[in-house]
Amino acid sequence: MAKNFSEQIQPRRQFNVIPDIDADHNNRGWQLTYLDTITLLLAFIIIMAGIAGVNLFLFDDPETGLRSPKEGEQLVQAPIMELEADLETLLYDKIEEGALLIETEDRELRMHFRGSSFYEVGQAELLPSGQIIIDRILEVIHALDFYRFKVDIEGHADSTPIQTLRFPSNWELSVARASNIVRYFVETGFEPERLKASGYGDTFPVAPNTDPYGNPIPENQDMNRRVVIRLYY
Repeated sequence: MAKNFSEQIQPRRQFNVIPDIDADHNNRGWQLTYLDTITLLLAFIIIMAGIAGVNLFLFDDPETGLRSPKEGEQLVQAPIMELEADLETLLYDKIEEGALLIETEDRELRMHFRGSSFYEVGQAELLPSGQIIIDRILEVIHALDFYRFKVDIEGHADSTPIQTLRFPSNWELSVARASNIVRYFVETGFEPERLKASGYGDTFPVAPNTDPYGNPIPENQDMNRRVVIRLYY
């Protein structure tokens, strides 16, 4: 018996249409390349900014050109060069006298003062001239107070022995000198937790105290009787 028409027709094979994943990937390949390029460029900018010591999030105030940190926030980078320029302006007379040397590094500034600007020889009481110097320094610090500079005061002495009831050695003398400057900072309202006093006696001279024959060199001794004020953050 002949098969009916429906039986003679072979059923068509069913094919599931599979999307061409490779074609879609190729169409979007430029996006992946673009994102990779942007990521690499951003990483390069961050690395170069770190090497240059630039804070990318520092300059967003249209009036001052700087950003003041929000409460509880600290900026990573402080303008050491600006700090140096302001101090050189306010302490120009001391620099001209040769009584002050300013040194800077990436994250700190050091001011080397001859001790005669702050104290009488063998004494630790802060002279009025020393108070004037500190007032000028505080003026600059307060102007940049949002950077929260910390202050380390170093006292140094020459090698001339001292043995008094108050100062049995140059160690006690140097510590007392540094401490009195710290005390003056506190009396002006500076936060004590941002201060430190260090005394080094005569252990770090900047010049020989005596000549090869053991004779004192007054000029060098005057340089070694010094105060170093270090601002850092």
